[in-house]
Amino acid sequence: MYKLRPYQEECVKKLMWSKDLPGADVVCLPTGAGKSLIIAELAHRIDAPILILQPSREILEQNVDKMLELVDKSEVGIFSASMGKKEISTYTFATIGSIYKKPELFSHFEYIIIDECHLVNPKDPGSMFMQFIEGSAKLSGGSQTMPKTPVKIVGLTATPYRLDKRYERRSEWCIITHTVTKLINRTKGRFWHRLIFNINVGDLMEQGYLVPLKYIDMSILSHEEIPLNKSKSDFNLEFYEEKIAGDLERILETIFFAEEMGKHVLVFCASVNQAEHLQSLVPGSGVVTAQTPKKDREKLIQGFRLGRYHTVFNVGVLTTGFDFPELDCIVLLRPTKSIGLYYQMLGRGVRISEGKEYCRVFDLTGTVVKLGKIESIRLEKQEKWELLSKENTSWHNVPLYSFMLDPR
Repeated sequence: MYKLRPYQEECVKKLMWSKDLPGADVVCLPTGAGKSLIIAELAHRIDAPILILQPSREILEQNVDKMLELVDKSEVGIFSASMGKKEISTYTFATIGSIYKKPELFSHFEYIIIDECHLVNPKDPGSMFMQFIEGSAKLSGGSQTMPKTPVKIVGLTATPYRLDKRYERRSEWCIITHTVTKLINRTKGRFWHRLIFNINVGDLMEQGYLVPLKYIDMSILSHEEIPLNKSKSDFNLEFYEEKIAGDLERILETIFFAEEMGKHVLVFCASVNQAEHLQSLVPGSGVVTAQTPKKDREKLIQGFRLGRYHTVFNVGVLTTGFDFPELDCIVLLRPTKSIGLYYQMLGRGVRISEGKEYCRVFDLTGTVVKLGKIESIRLEKQEKWELLSKENTSWHNVPLYSFMLDPR
């Protein structure tokens, strides 16, 4: 049986206070802060049918495990094709991909919790989350952006912000497009109405609930040297990969040094080709990408946890939902302008584990220099909630980079 930490208790109390308020509420909790515990405790205290949505089987399993510490398994249902289950009970945990076309099966739920709620994009009505939410709202007589009571939606995330676009017209034929970071409760459409609780990763490090990160700058290129990709959504990773190809020896030296320093090394790569090539050069390592078959992926991750693989190279897979407290070394080989992706990558290393004093971060990409240490990135309530940078200035709606859009 667990006992809530003080900030977890405060969070649950805020959610209980807001449960009868109209609109959708957001809670910001860093990786390792115990979202699964808060979900379980909140569901238990509300003591009514609750639907808990998550994007993946891995996160679902973590949330269910904590719920089963509080209630009998007969009260817990799992609705997930990846787990081969279609159960609906008092506390129903579902992967969104399994239910987004079936809102009518869940129309009796008056309370919905969405884990990793930054994935909900109100600007994309065709997304799985929005299809389900809109379908549920119609069934309850409400609208997509303001579901009618009694349906209540609460979201939890470590990164309550998204990359977005802001347009500036300079002339009839010239529009400047600015890529910006926006807090999800301050975007147009106002799907998320309130950010009702937040605790920053730096606070949890200071309180001893997360281990600190030890940063080692090994940058090969600065961000200014890497052009944008065609969609202007992030860096041109093909250019970046070609540019650093001549530094293979330096990259390998960094990885081998990381192996000497850490028991478990996770490398974030820029491409599948890069990950597979490096894996072929590093003995006792593994590789996992979106192309890795599901069974092979599960086997490799289990081998990583058990120490069969000292180092794992991954491409866009082991970020959100990857829970491995023993991870003590991260190598950044994938640059990004996205604060959310950056945080998710480094957040894998902050969980507490016996004998773990800190997690080393070897940065070959210049990202730490540009974006700052993740403990320096924080949310703070001023006149409005602001996402503050290492310089103590707000990132909300401030251009990260810009490009010209020609309407012709």
